[in-house]
Amino acid sequence: MGTAPFDHLSQEMTGFMRSSVLGALAELDLGTVILSNGNSLGAAELARLCACDERGVEALLDALAALGYFAKAGTGAAARYSVAEEYKSFLDSRHPSTFIPMMRHMAGLQRSWARLAWAVRDGKPQDKIPSILGVEQDRVSFIMAMNSIAVRLVDKAVASLFSAGVLSFTSKGLRILDIGGASGTYTEAFLKNLPESTATIIDLPVAIAQAKNRFTGTSLESRVSLIECDFSKDALPSGFDFAWISAIIHQMNREKSRMLYAKALDALKPGGIVGVRDYVMRQDRTSPIDGALFGINMLVNTRDGMVYTYEEIREDLELAGFTQVVHAVDVPSMSAVVTAKKPG
Repeated sequence: MGTAPFDHLSQEMTGFMRSSVLGALAELDLGTVILSNGNSLGAAELARLCACDERGVEALLDALAALGYFAKAGTGAAARYSVAEEYKSFLDSRHPSTFIPMMRHMAGLQRSWARLAWAVRDGKPQDKIPSILGVEQDRVSFIMAMNSIAVRLVDKAVASLFSAGVLSFTSKGLRILDIGGASGTYTEAFLKNLPESTATIIDLPVAIAQAKNRFTGTSLESRVSLIECDFSKDALPSGFDFAWISAIIHQMNREKSRMLYAKALDALKPGGIVGVRDYVMRQDRTSPIDGALFGINMLVNTRDGMVYTYEEIREDLELAGFTQVVHAVDVPSMSAVVTAKKPG
């Protein structure tokens, strides 16, 4: 039997409590501190190490233990807290599988979502409230958040491009342009799957710094060029066979997305392919659900961002000069891909 309507509504309205607890954990990096101290600390010790109030730390630790992310042994001042075994890698900011950057990013989004009524009234985002870590660290958290989710999606997403015939394992010497490629998660996957290919990542300096960290000293370093560039303002390099626009267009209105497509067209050789990865909404714009909610995320965080239907993406690509537009990967997530070809 399903949840009664009132109970469902009540549960939905209290969801912010759990996500706020997890956001505070991430911003204060409590998991890492505990794990750095033998995975066992009392509230007073942790408060001292994190320069926080003991009462506040104890309340947060108890909530995390109640939710199952931490474990608690003992009571009162003798109580000890540890990170639950199954969450150790995710809640340790030092671990390659850490989810801390995404949790920090989501905590920031929650602060914006709290002003949703104002954004709906005004039609624009409200002033952003930085995290306890500060504005610059929030930018780093965003870049690394995209990486922490991408590493979990990239293999399946790239495999879908091969399955759909967008890319071929037999391709030789493919030149790839990763527009707004951030830390290079997708570029790395492309290069590993296409051993004779090369790639260029263009993005803002804070993102390129993360890409340098990824590729410097690796076997792929000689096959990657990193260019600091604001693709919304600057011209793009040219001569590429494949241009990848991943999770970018939702930040833009249709006019700006057409301008980006036009730049991608100029960057490609005749016959080159562009791949646009993002949510692709059905015509009624209510499905997929995650896409509809992401549209709200764009409302509260961007001036003119939006989610697109396939028909809108196709029309904008064609207006930019592309042909043979195809909904190549049709999935109800941000891993949907629309492709198009440069004539010639």
